[in-house]
Amino acid sequence: MLASPRVATEQEIRDVVVAQPRAGLPDLIERALAASGALLRGHFGLQVGKHTEYFIRFRALARDEQVLAAISGHLLSTITIPADAVVLVPESAGYFLGEAIRARAGASTTLAVARTDIERRPARSLLHGTIPAGRPVVVVNDVVTTGASLEPLLDLVGDQGGTVAAALVFGALDGTGFRAMLSRRRIAGDHLIEAGPAWAVMDPDRCTACAAGTPPLIPAAELN
Repeated sequence: MLASPRVATEQEIRDVVVAQPRAGLPDLIERALAASGALLRGHFGLQVGKHTEYFIRFRALARDEQVLAAISGHLLSTITIPADAVVLVPESAGYFLGEAIRARAGASTTLAVARTDIERRPARSLLHGTIPAGRPVVVVNDVVTTGASLEPLLDLVGDQGGTVAAALVFGALDGTGFRAMLSRRRIAGDHLIEAGPAWAVMDPDRCTACAAGTPPLIPAAELN
């Protein structure tokens, strides 16, 4: 492990990131992560309480409008969004992906932004926009672990009288856990990348960096 975060090498990107096997997607992800320096290596604490050696700073990816458009296109290729849908995002880096999806989905699609708490976790209240009763809602975020961080957003939709049409994220580190969450909620969804076997997501008491005493833990939410 490293004393401070650094940008992952191209070989590390190939070793730890698994992209869905769709035409052009693996090459797109590899090139975009390498060019943007979005994949960091260090010692990070995730919002779900787990620790990890790698972290994707999605804000860095989002600076490239062509990459962002391509990512949103891949997500929308498997999901049909109703014409009058609301796209719900948290006030974090997931906003950029949500806005790209809203723009691609059509002029009648609107955007709503949920507040985040002091630890940058989505909260069950709106900061901007509305979710009219009965409207279909597409929940969007950048990178999740199992999708548990989406739960407040999904609940917020119900609080407002809307109906969740789909949940879309760029990355689900635990793809199996994410799919299980979607199944339990009975909603459609999609993600483009997962953490490969070499990308460990650990409980704090099993964290190798913590056991070694170095490097210091960095709250991942502060990086986006």
